[in-house]
Amino acid sequence: MTAATVRRACLALALAGLAVAASIAVSAHAEQSARGGVRAAFRGSFAPSSIPRHRLAPISLTLEGSAGSKAGPPPRLRQITFAFGARGGLETAGLPVCPRAQLRNATSRQALARCGDALVGHGEITAEVPFNPTEPIAVEAKVLVFNGRQKGRPAAWVHAYSATPPASFLLPFYLEHPAKGTYGVLMRSPVGQSLGRWPRLRSFRITLGRRYRAAGEARSYLSAHCPLAPRFNRLSVPFARATYEFAPHPTIVQPIRRLCAVRE
Repeated sequence: MTAATVRRACLALALAGLAVAASIAVSAHAEQSARGGVRAAFRGSFAPSSIPRHRLAPISLTLEGSAGSKAGPPPRLRQITFAFGARGGLETAGLPVCPRAQLRNATSRQALARCGDALVGHGEITAEVPFNPTEPIAVEAKVLVFNGRQKGRPAAWVHAYSATPPASFLLPFYLEHPAKGTYGVLMRSPVGQSLGRWPRLRSFRITLGRRYRAAGEARSYLSAHCPLAPRFNRLSVPFARATYEFAPHPTIVQPIRRLCAVRE
């Protein structure tokens, strides 16, 4: 074995070790931040856990987060932005579109009846209304996500409904494809405008993903691949990022990394 071969083997082992160490450190420590007395957490995962190296494959994506403060009710969240999808993307061509007005003041059953063919996700949202700071009203809402459009551009309507207490609200997410950067898809929502003055977002869990057919072809709302160098089959990579903008401040940016595993 030549000296050059030994050096390459050592480098490969060192990189693999760093990847494993980074994966362990990320899962243990890198998903919660605090600033100005406000804390925010962000987690995420995708399924299946292994994907092809060279071709896109359908996936589902789960995003979870929470917000709070060291004292008192959670702060008012003005805007939230999710970034993800550097190694894949989002496709809506041929997917039914739900008019936003169909979801206003609707129960979950009514929303499905009106826009079930445009469903692309589901989940839960927990919020609280601090009319009385010592006894805030807790709201646990079921979430349905529908494919939408806003001024000709893709959007996602996050419809939340709680039976007890009765509450229905709609969080619009506007989707963008950045020209450059680490991530391929941005989902931005003016949460403060949608929830109004009183409700405070406490936590959320949203799973996105759908397979459908259009123009005689099988398609997927979300897809990804794992384009690692041939010597690697598993590596920790940038996965997603959440940006929480609270009113009046602060702004907390929380990136996360996940293991990219190759399925040939």
